[in-house]
Amino acid sequence: MATTQKTESALLSKVWNIANVLSAAGVGFTDYITQLTYILFLKMDDEKESMGLKSYLPEGCKWKDLSSLSGDDLVEKYEEILKELSKCDGLIGTIFTKATNKLYRPVMLKKVIDMVDEDNWYMMEGDLKGAIYEKILEKNGQDKKSGAGQYFTPRALISAIVDVVDPKITETVADPCCGTAGFLLAAYEHMKPQSKDVEKQKFLKNNALYGADNTDLVVTLASMNLYLHDIGVKKSPIVYQDSLIDTSDKMYQVVLTNPPFGTRPQGSVDVSSNRPEFIKTSDNQVNFLQHIMSIVKTGGRVGVVMPDSVLTDGGSTAKVREKLLKDYNLHTILRLPTGIFYANGVKTNVLFFEKGEPTKDIWVYDYRTGVKHTLATKPMTREHLQDFVDCYCVGHMDDRKETYDAQTDPNGRWRRFTAEEVSKREDLNFKWIDFTEEDDRTVAEILDEMQEEAKNILYSIKVINNRFGLLVDKDYSESENFTAIYSISELQMQLSDNLTTLKSKLIDAAIQGKLTEQLPEDGTAEELYQQIQEEKQKLIKEGKIKKQKPLPEISDDEIPFDIPANWKWVHLGELFEHNTGKALKTSDQNGQLLEYITTSNLYWDHFVLRDLKKMYFKESEIDKCTVKKGDLLICEGGDIGRSAIWPFENEMLIQNHIHRLRSYGNFICVRFYYYGMWLYKHTGKINGVGIGLQGLSSKRLHSLVVPLPPLAEQKRIVQKLDEILPICERKIK
Repeated sequence: MATTQKTESALLSKVWNIANVLSAAGVGFTDYITQLTYILFLKMDDEKESMGLKSYLPEGCKWKDLSSLSGDDLVEKYEEILKELSKCDGLIGTIFTKATNKLYRPVMLKKVIDMVDEDNWYMMEGDLKGAIYEKILEKNGQDKKSGAGQYFTPRALISAIVDVVDPKITETVADPCCGTAGFLLAAYEHMKPQSKDVEKQKFLKNNALYGADNTDLVVTLASMNLYLHDIGVKKSPIVYQDSLIDTSDKMYQVVLTNPPFGTRPQGSVDVSSNRPEFIKTSDNQVNFLQHIMSIVKTGGRVGVVMPDSVLTDGGSTAKVREKLLKDYNLHTILRLPTGIFYANGVKTNVLFFEKGEPTKDIWVYDYRTGVKHTLATKPMTREHLQDFVDCYCVGHMDDRKETYDAQTDPNGRWRRFTAEEVSKREDLNFKWIDFTEEDDRTVAEILDEMQEEAKNILYSIKVINNRFGLLVDKDYSESENFTAIYSISELQMQLSDNLTTLKSKLIDAAIQGKLTEQLPEDGTAEELYQQIQEEKQKLIKEGKIKKQKPLPEISDDEIPFDIPANWKWVHLGELFEHNTGKALKTSDQNGQLLEYITTSNLYWDHFVLRDLKKMYFKESEIDKCTVKKGDLLICEGGDIGRSAIWPFENEMLIQNHIHRLRSYGNFICVRFYYYGMWLYKHTGKINGVGIGLQGLSSKRLHSLVVPLPPLAEQKRIVQKLDEILPICERKIK
């Protein structure tokens, strides 16, 4: 057995080489890293025992029982060991939580074992082996197919958050959705140099940190990550637990976390049934915010990553915000750009608050507006956040000074909003910087650029294929290969962005009346508007629809662009009969069990109707929730504003996360307003990440100000767009 210490890069190169061999055999990186963790732990325990130290593994489950085997005997013994160790208590049981084998072919399993056997890992410095494992976890986070990125928060962001929250060596630090333990590890590294006192260091290693996650492989990775940094060597600080249904009375002085994006996994226990003290909501992030608020001690400090929806949504989300401002001092918000997480396009913020006093002033650092990062060519580094850290004034927050000034620097990134200003706001989505840059490229220039990007993608793919073809026989640069792969990814993103820009320009021109001529025989929109209102009154008298409250007059400030003289500005709610579907109630079993669609079935301009779910509909609910051919459907949550027109003769039912817009009579071309929704969504008039289910309320949708052209011109505009846009997309393929 070799004991020569190797450099970090040499060890990483070995790990990557095996990963690529396994990948070619169909083993994903996430499965590989999990199996590597199990094998690495067995090897380190053997090294420790050879030095006369105690082994914590039961007899028959050790490295010596495994390393000399091969073939089917090796696989059988490995699976037997995993099964036994998953039953153990303490650190062993945590690292081997629900452990199963993913390396079914003996030759693949043997490759990993032989690779691990070449080095002495236990005697390797904690900083080195920990750094290697962190790099492995980071690459695992970049595996988009596996979705592992949701468990990995960029370390540059973690470092900045920990620096400003400033946990002390005598304090307890918790992360209730710890992922691979990045926050806990950074907190440990921050606290460790603060004192050389033996008791304080002992407390830090054994009692200061706490992490939880409800994904077994993540618990394994997090526990091993800390163990390799010499933390939790007897009992892991990580527990396998669903924090949102945890009703323990444990509280902590510091909470640092980045809750998972999206909704709770199917089959999860309903949060409200286990946490009756929570304001009831199905929004995962809002429930995590409530949980965090419940576990931080009075005087304790929190740094938590949250999506925009937590700051903007109404309903139950607004009630949680109200409680946060009343009982906690939300003193700082850091607005983050997109392009820093492996989940693309998510707009997030870091909320910094303390428990015990109400919110007064809120300081906001805008590191979003005008900021662009990508994961490969321009990743966010710790240096990018240094100005925020400096402005924060850790330990002397009374000395904070704005860099914003209404006259001298209106685009200063650091701004204070007074208690009075905060009290007048409906949301906490602070925006003031204006770096608007008009994209003055012509449509032809955008198309040329897109074609060049497409050529570069094809070239990069050929290079990658060539490198992988030589992989078995020759050395190659893993880092060059990795960069090339992600250059493809970024070229694809640029191509997609340019296509979106192109579509926006074309649709914007169309919706403003610039793609078609106005003909006198079309009449005026005012005449059309009166016909629509007459039809609406007729339907009200017949009892087919309910009378609605009149919408206010449209002010000049609400008008987003100029329109032709014979058009008219109206509210969307004046043109469509509007309903949302039925809320899902698992306990309701009255009526007919029928299929329905929700946001997961609705995409831009089309539907995916495989494996539809069912729920019970009463007779009185069916008409309100029924979709007919020609209805415009719009997402309330998920990708807010995503729209499509129901194209089928057969009718369908909808869940309450979808708005159904049905035109009054045949006086408008519904597809014109589909294009309008697309434009409004992609130019920010309809915004929000849409994780909450109140992202686009009926009131907001009703009050959208939209242009109304004469019907004949609506049809010409739609015909023109339906001809042009497919040609643009085909030209770049």
